[in-house]
Amino acid sequence: MTKILDWISRNPSALASLVSAIVAASVALLVFAVAQYLTHKRERTQFLTTKLEELYLLLNKVAEDNTRFFKLSYLSAEGNAHARQEIGSTDELDLYGHRIAKRIIMYIRLYFPRLSGIHQLLFAAQRDLNQLIFQIHSTTPPRPADIVSASGRVGHFLRLMEEEIIRNRDHLLGDRFLPKRYKKTMPDAIKGEIPPPNGPIINLPDS
Repeated sequence: MTKILDWISRNPSALASLVSAIVAASVALLVFAVAQYLTHKRERTQFLTTKLEELYLLLNKVAEDNTRFFKLSYLSAEGNAHARQEIGSTDELDLYGHRIAKRIIMYIRLYFPRLSGIHQLLFAAQRDLNQLIFQIHSTTPPRPADIVSASGRVGHFLRLMEEEIIRNRDHLLGDRFLPKRYKKTMPDAIKGEIPPPNGPIINLPDS
């Protein structure tokens, strides 16, 4: 230690140069680390933006299918043979939404687990509606009023899930620097009044 102090006292300029070099190297490393972090963050946000847009489009497709199959299911429950025939000829994966549901689950589990709570409510509502659709060709078909209620619940939770995505976009994408609380869908909204399904009942011709 004494030798080091002696060297410093005899070579102050050399010490200054050494300290300057260390500081410059430290600053360069810090700048590099920050640049790498920002680049990674930007690329991650861009990647997640694409995935979130794809998830949102899937929800739009579910909404379209819900409106379409609601009309057919309602008319089938009223005894419309044409509507019942169209439902019977529809691929079950499309009729019950299984194909899209699997893709939605994949996006949520892999990229957006925060949406799992509201999605579980949507999934349960879709399952209840599917049970009624399945009963259309049974000996005890569902009542039209039950189909209206079940389809309305699917639409209700679809809207809430879309709102939760929009409300928490920055959080879901990780596009934020300061801590930000995730705003889950409130119980009052979940239990709120459920509007009827979208679209009027279209009278299809009897076969």
